[in-house]
Amino acid sequence: MKIFKSSFLVFPIILISFLGLSLFTEKSPSEISVNTFGKIAESEETESKSIAVEKVEVSKSVFEVADSICLEAGVPFELVKEIGDNESGWRYIKNTNGGTDNGDLQVIDATYWYMYDKLDLVGGKTRRNYLKVGIYFLKDMHNRYGSWRKARFAYGRGKWRNESTWTALEHRFMGKIDWSKYDN
Repeated sequence: MKIFKSSFLVFPIILISFLGLSLFTEKSPSEISVNTFGKIAESEETESKSIAVEKVEVSKSVFEVADSICLEAGVPFELVKEIGDNESGWRYIKNTNGGTDNGDLQVIDATYWYMYDKLDLVGGKTRRNYLKVGIYFLKDMHNRYGSWRKARFAYGRGKWRNESTWTALEHRFMGKIDWSKYDN
């Protein structure tokens, strides 16, 4: 009831304001209201555009960080980008189905802490650390197996297995990548 009484009082105040403004300008109350509400809508539209721009800039900086780590590690950035697209869609997420994989590249805890220590990282579980761990782990798998295709499979499954033993899911995530871009 209080809300009704308050809004009942607000309407006459707004109406009187528009009438008063129309006395001091050459515009009618309806022109003033259209102009006022148009500016409010414009303001909200501009705000939503700036929010969208901020999201693009945040995503771009994640790719820039990943790219610089890839250059440092000698890992093809495009491959890492494809892995991130498949693993998380480049959303820094925690596994919700009971697993321990986290981050843009979905690194499991055991791998994370092993690589964290190996790389002498500091700061704990940060987005940058997850990227660095994932990229350097992929590099380690490449060093072990000699191809990016085998490294990608081992990255997702712990070790390389012959293609004849793959599950449908494994065929699907491995089939998303054009390996001729990475392995000669």
